Amino acid sequence: MRRQKRSLFIGSVLTIATLFITWISPMLLASPAYAAGVAVSATPSELTAASATDVTFSYVSSAEYASGDTITFSFSPVVSAVAACATPDTDADNDATPDGAFSGLSTSGGTYTFNASTTTATTAVSLCLKVTAATGNYSLAMTDNKAVPANNDYGAALLYAGDDNDVLVAAQVQPTLTFAIRNTADDADTNVCPLGVLSLATVKTCAYRLKVSTNADSGYTVAITSNGGLVDGTNDINAVTEGNTVIAGSEGYGVAFVGGSATGGSITEQGDFTDDDTPVPTSPTNLYVSDGNNNPTAPDTTNTALVTHRAAIDANTSTGNYSQTVTYTVTASF
Repeated sequence: MRRQKRSLFIGSVLTIATLFITWISPMLLASPAYAAGVAVSATPSELTAASATDVTFSYVSSAEYASGDTITFSFSPVVSAVAACATPDTDADNDATPDGAFSGLSTSGGTYTFNASTTTATTAVSLCLKVTAATGNYSLAMTDNKAVPANNDYGAALLYAGDDNDVLVAAQVQPTLTFAIRNTADDADTNVCPLGVLSLATVKTCAYRLKVSTNADSGYTVAITSNGGLVDGTNDINAVTEGNTVIAGSEGYGVAFVGGSATGGSITEQGDFTDDDTPVPTSPTNLYVSDGNNNPTAPDTTNTALVTHRAAIDANTSTGNYSQTVTYTVTASF
């Protein structure tokens, strides 16, 4: 009898265990699906304020849509107007087969209802709405309602109207313009050019540099003038004839000019100053022009212009202390 009762007890325990395992195993083996957040894009996302624009909203669905499923689009804040696009969108998955249609369009959004199943929603869903909005940033929230609620998706995108997502950054650079007359080594300022004692045997010279610094993109012009000839009272040393050079033993006075270069452009010598030697004018005359900015270093014998004064006398040149004041002016083109 004991042996028989033990068999019955063991059998009962096995039966209960089998029932328990049978009941719990589906729970252990099932792979439930859950609603999914998806990335929603809007093309274009930037709108001209108050201008009706066809906007395509796209995302990848976590499951295919069936007939009767819906997608709800909601704008916050409300836009100025919502309408069907130029060609009303009936093909949600772009497989050339109609899937549904929009209804209930208003400034707060609208609903797309499927009247057929999709086949490529898990690759991409794209739907078009014509949106008009005043300047501002607008949230477009997407939620769907599938036959299987666990497959529902949700997401949001932003629309930017009237450049309301833009920041204008403004800065100003002040114009700069400096000018100096420098010695030939460009290591010191100077305002004198001593020719020294003139003689029949040699041509006497003195030289200096013109140094312009500017951030003028269109460059600058340097003009030259003087208060007259190289004179002592009523006596003067004859100006060299244009196209000729000052030579020893023959009275003559003029300048030789080398325009150099500019860091941000090229230098063009002007008028008679394209060759040597040249008489010093007595009225403002363009000497050279730069077509870009110039920022010479210190010292800089490349991006500075070199002016050399040259003088010679003959046996009839009168004794005296001769002088001339030469003036330069600079005009920048910003």
